[in-house]
Amino acid sequence: MRYPGGKGKTYQHLINLMPPHEVYIETHLGGGSVLRHKKPANRSIGIDCDENVINAWKQRPKIECELVHGRAEDFLANSSFHGQELVYADPPYVPSTRRREKVYKCDYSISDHERLLSRLQDLPCKVMISGYENTLYKQYLSTWNTITFDAMTHTGIREETVWFNFDAPVRLHDSRFIGTNFRDRQTVKRRIQRWKSKFSEMDPVERHALINWIDEAYIKGGCA
Repeated sequence: MRYPGGKGKTYQHLINLMPPHEVYIETHLGGGSVLRHKKPANRSIGIDCDENVINAWKQRPKIECELVHGRAEDFLANSSFHGQELVYADPPYVPSTRRREKVYKCDYSISDHERLLSRLQDLPCKVMISGYENTLYKQYLSTWNTITFDAMTHTGIREETVWFNFDAPVRLHDSRFIGTNFRDRQTVKRRIQRWKSKFSEMDPVERHALINWIDEAYIKGGCA
């Protein structure tokens, strides 16, 4: 499912920022590249105010996701949160940062962005939101952390920004995409595979001693 502003070429950057979570909420589902590629949470929820998007997702029975037709702000305002949720918001970007101001059936005005940002700020859980750098987000999310990366669009390369209200995680919900680009990810995969092979070939007593050390140093020691 192709969708304007979709994350089909950049979902790895976003998944590599996601800490462990029990519930995953994607507030502006669209093509849902992130949700489709990430390791499923115990519960996944996709929200979109475009009925056509929801209907298209209903044709994907293999993807376990609760679909909500409505505005993200309303869903967030009327839901209970327990701290184990991760909310990823990918709303239509601020109009002044886009080359075409009108793109989506359910587009966002500045007041819509302000309402969304206010709601996201109040959530007692981990939150990520994508966009192009702009003064409105800088104002509302001045205390949040950010990362940036280049993304290919239909008009060329643009720098994407992700704002998030937590420290960069040392443990990921899904570590399959570690690396900043394809070559880096392949290098990491090969290195991990070599470690796995060495570990499986170790003498059982030596392997158990190593497991104990990892447990003491990184699990019980709180470094994981």
